[in-house]
Amino acid sequence: MTRLTGRVVWFAGSLLMASLIVFALLNLLPGDLAGVMLGPNATPEAVEALRGRLGLDRPWPIRYLEWIAGLFSGQLGASALTGQPIAPMIVDKFGVTFSLVVFGMFFAVAIALPLGIHSALRRHHADGVVVAGISQFGMALPVFVVGIGLSLLVGVRLRWLPANGYVSLGDSLGGWASHLVLPAFTLGLVQGAVLVRYVRSAFIDVLNQDYFRTARAIGWRRWPALLRHGLRNAALQLVTIVGLQFATLFVGAIVVESVFVLPGLGSYLLQMVANRDIPVVQTIVMLLVTLVLVINLLVDLSYAIIDPRLRTGEEQDES
Repeated sequence: MTRLTGRVVWFAGSLLMASLIVFALLNLLPGDLAGVMLGPNATPEAVEALRGRLGLDRPWPIRYLEWIAGLFSGQLGASALTGQPIAPMIVDKFGVTFSLVVFGMFFAVAIALPLGIHSALRRHHADGVVVAGISQFGMALPVFVVGIGLSLLVGVRLRWLPANGYVSLGDSLGGWASHLVLPAFTLGLVQGAVLVRYVRSAFIDVLNQDYFRTARAIGWRRWPALLRHGLRNAALQLVTIVGLQFATLFVGAIVVESVFVLPGLGSYLLQMVANRDIPVVQTIVMLLVTLVLVINLLVDLSYAIIDPRLRTGEEQDES
């Protein structure tokens, strides 16, 4: 079995297991959605009628298979509370969250790469130790604390950027960008503090390799030698960490959207959890799980592109 086939099989199996867990956790918990929707004064007949309309009176294996079939066909069903189709609502709000996560990762990498390399090169000097210490402190800060602080400072006191709210891309490109900068920078600042530690560790490993010492011995300066000979060798570790952090950014986006009042998927998920709209919640959670698994699959498949030795080793195993 090739590496590609093995990873695809692993991805499919993980997706199936995740769907079972998500469905079981949300549908087999105590409580009755129909009773919650109608309130404590509802008659048993009314509750039973609503259960039939929502399909809750059918066995859970049938409901699970219908849900999975709907996910594969793109028919995500309707909200239990409003009766509106789920797909358009998710697509609209996913665009907000995806934009936030992409810009957040851009800021995280822009912060972590130069600071991490600098901290590795200057690890025996005061400035390198300070950078490492600041990143450690940044890792301990909750993202909502950073968001509230930046909102008050930059948005309320200095008024450089909007403190909250959202403008769609179709209405105004400038308004859309200005409303995303502050929440994306909040997300990127916290994740950048985490990435600095990994970048520093990866490049310290490079500095201890013979090929880097050879490059220095023949006259290369430290930064050019590190970027020319070390970046590719450190990329394998960095791609893994960036991929994993990109997945976790979707979780952090839930908090950031609440702080900056963004109409994204995270804030919508919290609202549906409070309303106990099970069809919407399970679909959003499954979407997030799928995104995490897809990102992990792409990271794993990128190894052979970054490091051809892995591809060569695979070919030797097959022969």
